[in-house]
Amino acid sequence: MSKNRKISDAKIEDMTNLGAGVARDTDGRVIFVKNAVSGDVCDISIIKDTAAYSVAIPESFTARSPYRCDADCDVFKSCGGCVFRHVSYELEKEIKERYVKNVFKKIASIDIEPEPVVTFSADRYRNNVRFPLGKDKDGRIVAGFYSESSHRLVKVEKCLAQKECFDSVLKETVSVLNEMGFSVYDENRGEGYLRYLCLRCNRDDDVSVCVVVNAAHADEKLGKAAEMISEIENVCGVYANFNTKKTNVIFGESTETMCEKKPLYETICGKKFLVSPRSFFQVNTETAEMLYNKASEYLGCAGGGVFADLYCGTGTIGICIASERSALYGCDIIPEAIENAKQNALDNGVNRFRYDCADASGGIKACTEEFGRIDSLIVDPPRKGMSPETVRAVIESGVGRFIYISCNPDTLARDVCEFMKAGYAVKNSALYDLFPRTSHVECVVLMSREQLVSVINKEHN
Repeated sequence: MSKNRKISDAKIEDMTNLGAGVARDTDGRVIFVKNAVSGDVCDISIIKDTAAYSVAIPESFTARSPYRCDADCDVFKSCGGCVFRHVSYELEKEIKERYVKNVFKKIASIDIEPEPVVTFSADRYRNNVRFPLGKDKDGRIVAGFYSESSHRLVKVEKCLAQKECFDSVLKETVSVLNEMGFSVYDENRGEGYLRYLCLRCNRDDDVSVCVVVNAAHADEKLGKAAEMISEIENVCGVYANFNTKKTNVIFGESTETMCEKKPLYETICGKKFLVSPRSFFQVNTETAEMLYNKASEYLGCAGGGVFADLYCGTGTIGICIASERSALYGCDIIPEAIENAKQNALDNGVNRFRYDCADASGGIKACTEEFGRIDSLIVDPPRKGMSPETVRAVIESGVGRFIYISCNPDTLARDVCEFMKAGYAVKNSALYDLFPRTSHVECVVLMSREQLVSVINKEHN
C-alpha cells in the first residue's frame, strides 16, 4: 500500500458517526473518505494508511448521493466542528440512532430501541461559545476554532451553530481587543495575554462576555476594554477569568466581574436560572427543555421523597423536574455552579434543598447522610462518564430507578454494563440532538432494578 494512490469509482456504502464516508478497497480493506456521503460514487485519493484502515479524500464525483447537501458554511471543511453539514439532517439522525444502537450492542451486549432522535432546530442553537484567540498574518487579533485534531486556528466571524446574537458581539469585541493592542497567548512559550473569548446568551439575546487572560488579576487596560465591550448592543455583563497555567484547559479558578448591567438569567421549563461564565448550563436551551420533560416523564416525579441531582451544574435538572414536595440535593465540582444552584433554588421557591461542591460519589454519601435515603436520582456526567466509585455509590445507595443522561454513548454503555451486573435494566431510552451537525447525540436512559423498586413501594405503602 502506498499513500496518495488513486481509486476510481469508489462506492460510498455507509457513513460513520464522525461524518466520514465508508468505502472498501478491492481487497475489502475499509477506507474512510472525508466529506463523502452514503450513495456517492467518486474517485478518491488515499492520504493515510494504518494497519487496520485507510483514509482518503474525494477528487471527483461520478454520482452524487441524494442525501448530499451543499455546505452552507464558509469554513466547514477547515474548521471540522460540524461533521454533518454536507448531508441531509434526516440522514444525520439515522446515523446517530444507528450508532447508539450499535454501541449498546457492542459494549453492553443488549439491543435497545430508543425513541427517535429529536431536536428543536438544526441550526443557530448554541447559547455558549468559547473562541480561542490568535493573530492573523497581519498581526491582528482573530477569534475562531481549532481545526480538527490540531491547534491551527481557523478564523470564524459567524458560526451557523451559534445563536445569531453572537455574530455582532463577536465582531465588535474583537475590534475592541485590537484597538487596545493586547498580546495573545502563545501556548508553546506560555507567554502572551489573551487566551479565550467566551460568550453566553439567553433566549432574550442578552450576552455575557468573559475574556480569559494569562494573568493573576485584572489591570487598568483590561478594565478599560471591559467598559468598551459593555457598551456593545446586547452585552449584559463583562467578566475576566484568570488562567496562568501552561495548559489547554480553558478556565482558571478565579473569575472577576468587570462590568455588569444585569446578571445573565435563562428560563427553562418555566423556571428561572442564573448562569455565570464557568458554570455548566445546557448549550441548547430549547432541546434541553424537551429532554428534561422526557426525563420527568420517565422518572415519574409527581410524589415527594428525596431527589438527588449529580453533576448538577447550576441546578437546572433537579429544579425543573423534582416535585415541589421533594427534598432536593445536588453536587458539582465547580464552586461557581454550586453558588448559582443555591441561588436558583431560592429564586424558584424550592423549600428544602442542599447543594455541595463535591464529586458525585461524595455527593451520594452526603445526600444519604443528610436525608436518610435517595428516592429519585439523575446523573448527567461529562463525556468521560461516571467513575467506578460513583457507579458503586449509586448501586450501594439502594435507589430503585434513576435517569442517566449522557453526551457520550460509549461511556454510557460502559456504565450501563456495570449497572446491569448489579441487577439494573434499561427500561426506556430516548435520543436528543443537542448538537446538530456535529458528531454528538444526547441519550436519556431510565435504569430500573425492579425487585428493589417493588420492595421500596411496599415499604412506602
